[in-house]
Amino acid sequence: MSLTTKIYVLGALTISIMSAASLTVVNPNFANVAVQCSNGTAAQSYMGGNCAGQQQDFDSAVAIGWAFASLPGDANPNDHNSDGMTDPNTIFDPPSFTGLPFSRAVFLQGANTAVAQTITGFAPGGSYTLNFYLGSRYASGTFDGNQTVEAIIDGQVIGTWALSSYTPFALQTVSFTASTGGSHIVTFEGTVSGDHTAFVSGVSIETAGGLTVSPSSGVPGIGVTASAGGFTPFETVNLVAYASTPVTIGTATADASGKAQVEGRIPQTPFGACGLQAIGQAAARLPPGSYRCGRGFPPVRTVGRRGLPSL
Repeated sequence: MSLTTKIYVLGALTISIMSAASLTVVNPNFANVAVQCSNGTAAQSYMGGNCAGQQQDFDSAVAIGWAFASLPGDANPNDHNSDGMTDPNTIFDPPSFTGLPFSRAVFLQGANTAVAQTITGFAPGGSYTLNFYLGSRYASGTFDGNQTVEAIIDGQVIGTWALSSYTPFALQTVSFTASTGGSHIVTFEGTVSGDHTAFVSGVSIETAGGLTVSPSSGVPGIGVTASAGGFTPFETVNLVAYASTPVTIGTATADASGKAQVEGRIPQTPFGACGLQAIGQAAARLPPGSYRCGRGFPPVRTVGRRGLPSL
């Protein structure tokens, strides 16, 4: 039978035990780097272009966090195949930013346009949701918003959105699991050739699950109690700590409702990949849940396993 796994990720154990319900996305709203061109929009430049050609080298900017697709055609601002950034109310006719948690967005104009970031802190077997705002160009005719955008993790498409012109920004959510811990590359890519433009901003990656750990701070060697539901009634549940080698630090039996409370002691050896897992030994009821190093131990919602791509 398959294992039920719920992951809880701890913070730097040399000082404290910390966690959060989301992974860190650098510059999620694309606000860290200003658009220098006076019209408020610029394509990523790879061939020495500047604002005279409506171009800017975003990739070399400090704290950009993202990398844009390399498009040699960017030297020609009329080729309608570029990626870059825009402020509100520019000649790119983006959707309204009013009331949204960002004031700058990436544009994907044409096929093979993309923006990507390597995200760290994934736990092995973790279940995650990728959230972002997506909209299209408010124009039609020789240029429009009829673009299709793919969300990709490590080269695997996890979601596709076919847009038409005049699509306002809307929050999109897609779930996936990570079979390996560490880092994964998140990419948003435009796939339709020609002057068809979509916009992306407000990116986040949240963990999913229901595991809670107490206390929320301590040092290596501290005792903790992990609680979770969704196990098979009366099955054995192991609490596993992840360092260079996984170590079982506690064992308990789930009660009649499938809830388990497992006590264990954090290893003295600092973690190479910070994490805890509560692993049931019977058939899965809930998907893995995972948390990264960072802040508190809030319980978070669970999501169904069925249909989630495994990376």
